[in-house]
Amino acid sequence: MAATLLLSPPVSASPISITPKTNKKKSISSDTSPDGSLANCRTINELKQLHCNVTKKGLSHRVSGMTELLAKCAEMGTPDSLDYARKAFEFFKEEEQTNGTLFMYNSLMRGYSAAGLGYEAVSVYVQVVEMGISPDKYTFPFVLSGCTKAEAFREGIQLHGAVVKLGFEGDLFVRNSLIHFYAECGELDDARKVFDKMPDRNVVSWTSLICGYARRGLPKEAVSLFFEMVAAGVKPNAVTMVCVISACTKLNDVELGEKIRAYVEESGVKLNAFMVNALVDMYLKCGAIDDAKRLFDEHLDKNLVLCNTMMSNYVHQGLAREALAVFDEMLQQGLQPDRVTLLSAISTCSHLGDSLSGRCCHGYALRNGQEGFDNISNAMIDMYMRFGKQEMAGKIFDRLPKKTVVSWNSMIAGFVRNGDVKSAWRMFKEMPESDLVSWNTMIGALVEESKFEEAIELFRDMQSKGMKADKVTMVEVASACGYLGALDLAKWIHAYIEKNEIPCDMRLGTTLVDMFARCGDPQSAMRVFNNMPRRDVSAWTAAIGATAMEGNGERAMELFDEMVSQGVKPDGVVFVALLTAFSHGGSVEQGQKLFKSMKEVHGISPEIVHYGCMVDLLSRAGMLKEASDLIKSMPMEPNDVIWGSFLAACRTLKNVEMAGYAAERVKELASEKSGVHVLLSNIYASAGKWSDVAKVRLHLKEKGISKVPGTSLIEVDGMINEFTCSDVSHLKQSQISSMLEEINCRLRDAGHVPDLANVLLDVDEHEKEYILSRHSEKLAIAFGLISTGQGMPIRVVKNLRICSDCHSFAKLVSRIYDREIVVRDNHRFHFFRQGLCSCGDYW
Repeated sequence: MAATLLLSPPVSASPISITPKTNKKKSISSDTSPDGSLANCRTINELKQLHCNVTKKGLSHRVSGMTELLAKCAEMGTPDSLDYARKAFEFFKEEEQTNGTLFMYNSLMRGYSAAGLGYEAVSVYVQVVEMGISPDKYTFPFVLSGCTKAEAFREGIQLHGAVVKLGFEGDLFVRNSLIHFYAECGELDDARKVFDKMPDRNVVSWTSLICGYARRGLPKEAVSLFFEMVAAGVKPNAVTMVCVISACTKLNDVELGEKIRAYVEESGVKLNAFMVNALVDMYLKCGAIDDAKRLFDEHLDKNLVLCNTMMSNYVHQGLAREALAVFDEMLQQGLQPDRVTLLSAISTCSHLGDSLSGRCCHGYALRNGQEGFDNISNAMIDMYMRFGKQEMAGKIFDRLPKKTVVSWNSMIAGFVRNGDVKSAWRMFKEMPESDLVSWNTMIGALVEESKFEEAIELFRDMQSKGMKADKVTMVEVASACGYLGALDLAKWIHAYIEKNEIPCDMRLGTTLVDMFARCGDPQSAMRVFNNMPRRDVSAWTAAIGATAMEGNGERAMELFDEMVSQGVKPDGVVFVALLTAFSHGGSVEQGQKLFKSMKEVHGISPEIVHYGCMVDLLSRAGMLKEASDLIKSMPMEPNDVIWGSFLAACRTLKNVEMAGYAAERVKELASEKSGVHVLLSNIYASAGKWSDVAKVRLHLKEKGISKVPGTSLIEVDGMINEFTCSDVSHLKQSQISSMLEEINCRLRDAGHVPDLANVLLDVDEHEKEYILSRHSEKLAIAFGLISTGQGMPIRVVKNLRICSDCHSFAKLVSRIYDREIVVRDNHRFHFFRQGLCSCGDYW
């Protein structure tokens, strides 16, 4: 509603607008009220009954009686009482043929404003002006309060104009009302202008502006103004103190809050329940848990608001058991839980996994009619989903009279958390309206399920719907892009973030470093890293990982030393990245030295993953005995990954005896994994033990274990193309085959001889050569040559380790066709340039 206000009345108030002197009139209450006065009426029904009696006795038309009735209705301040007051007043004006008094209108405006019915207060003011009644200094505080509560800024501006024209600008109460109005509407500059022009200011003037600053995200200004107020000799009241303590909370400055508290105690301001609540909230949000608990325990009058403050803050800080203790104490004191309490209690049960208490909360909500509130139902949906009770969560959802976006999101997030992505996707599709949280949840779920292409496609769909991404979206999208190894897409994502000014915090920055590293662009990864204003251990680990993928152990160690020198404490993850870099580079001595320093220098006990890195480092360097000795000396039982690394080295070194021993250990630990059986089969095939190969493959068939097929991905023009060995399904298959024939001819001319040992099948050499020529990475490279411009890099992502023949193939192609070829296999990156590989033929 928007009312057009007349800035000044056309005439002065008529004589009837003078407030009557009730001592010269007979009060309606003296003859009729059983309790002697309208003031004793406690409910609207009592007031109506008394008014009816007055009307029957013919006394209702007296000005004093109507004045008293309107004042009482305004004091009650309910929609019913105010509606009754207005109807009675309209009847009175019609019967008496009068406009009524300004006091009567002021009473109505006061009542409407107090009840939060701001536009009704404004409409009464408009009526006053249209009837030619001149407002007084009491009118404007009432109607400005209504504008404040209704956020009727345009109407408030017009009222300010009327104040100036009618000469009330110098009145202290009117000025205070203007400051409060502007501050609550967020127009702090205007509030400050009114404040600065005041010749005299009282505590309300200062407090209105302080609270405005505190509530509008300017806590520093609020605290500064508070100290100005104290310096001016104005003693703050309880409201001032609550606002300034709230400002300290937003500044996360507990020391400043302590100074404010000390001032309260020194100045003699009584520490009331509101101030205690503000202090407890400040301590908890600033992490001073013990101080908050001490103040809470010392305060004898624990009301519901204080208990709710304790509980909600405990829940947000993950202190669920402490929240439950406050809830128990609250119930023992006979306090009746409200919605805020119940929300905290339900969250507590969710975090503790306490299904019994959770069901009790549900029962309480049902008995007290609180299940109908959206936030309560949504909290219970989340709770039951966390308990794995999807059916119960669904029943609550189905009973919701109005399903909000939050309700749908709670169900979707619950399904995702329980690993039921199919149901989450179904609900997402059924949503009548989705928000950013909905999209982020589903994109994150697809990434978690390793459905990276689907995640990118959903992100594109989200853009087409006009939904703007945030940093949460981009973390998931960048993660998906990194796994796909799609560099063009990675560059587009980075540009999208910059163009849309999406805040790049440490998490997003770290994800971008990792994305570029996984896409084989360590230079871009390091540029992002170097531009990060703040870096935690995860960011440093991502940068070290970028160098590790190149096998650049020396640069990785330099980054590690720089990290430590800047005071960042290393964790176990960063040592994995470093040991991996040394393993890829064959730096055995450096790796051993680093492994030893973990405990001795950094106080980090090596875990099984670190032992696995060391076994891989020694095994790949041909030090099988040392690797075997390390496995035997481990303080924990070696897992299948460690034995798998050892087994892979046995295959490379053609040590069938040790391979057999390792294979037996792996089969005991991971009999259902195909990788170990395939590896053992390949070892037997390399040694020509075809009967043993047949046994292993028969075992795989009996167990229903299928071999993971080798696949290679290549991105061209923003599209991901996937190839498998001997694939003939691609739309450009004929061109790919022609390109492969050309490549093979040019490679033969260059003296290349296919390494048929990589074909571990009992077939003739001609067939072996054909199979070898159709490996997935060769198909992808051929496709890259025919689909990209001269001089453009070719980037391939392989899900398995690249074989020695494909490695030689890529080296020669990079020289003959003058192309940079980047292959990321499941172990590391290979950068092929002019016939050489970054791995130095050590992988």
